[in-house]
Amino acid sequence: MTARPRGFYYRNRGYYSTYYTPQLGFSLRVLPYGYYPFYFGADQYFYNDGLYYRQMENEEYTVVEPPIGAAIDKLPAKAQAISINGMQYYELNGVYYQPITKDDGTLAYQIAGKDGELNTVDSGSPADDLPQVGDLVDYLPEDCKIIKLNGQKYYVSQEGYYFQDAVDTNGDKVFKIVGTPNDAPND
Repeated sequence: MTARPRGFYYRNRGYYSTYYTPQLGFSLRVLPYGYYPFYFGADQYFYNDGLYYRQMENEEYTVVEPPIGAAIDKLPAKAQAISINGMQYYELNGVYYQPITKDDGTLAYQIAGKDGELNTVDSGSPADDLPQVGDLVDYLPEDCKIIKLNGQKYYVSQEGYYFQDAVDTNGDKVFKIVGTPNDAPND
């Protein structure tokens, strides 16, 4: 048996993740390690560290644009924190992620912009200035009442907004809007 010279085995050391990123339209037969599937509407996507894939008719997985509005559970490893108009976002390769608290209280990241574009301009509509379901606030309005519905604690403002306890990305206690006066049951 002959001895192999030292250093014979090549170790990747992150070459592909450092110098090579698949571009839109690039296809693979097998998804990379660590992916997870999610649905946005009726469409199934596969996510892995900042890349989004869809399975095509030829059974290959193709890199596609991220679906605006979809939420992922884990930020890409190299995403950078950024504040825009006083709001916290994370950005990687022109894709903006906004931290949100899901209904079960866990943190997720909603895709808020792509291709380096993030629409934060108000349209001028008075409804756009009103608090919306999912918004996080630091303080409750004065004179909120505490109620329990189905075992859950809610704070209700005089204006008819419903709030729940939540935690922001820094681990600070905040309140999430879970209902507005404009919410009406679907007929």
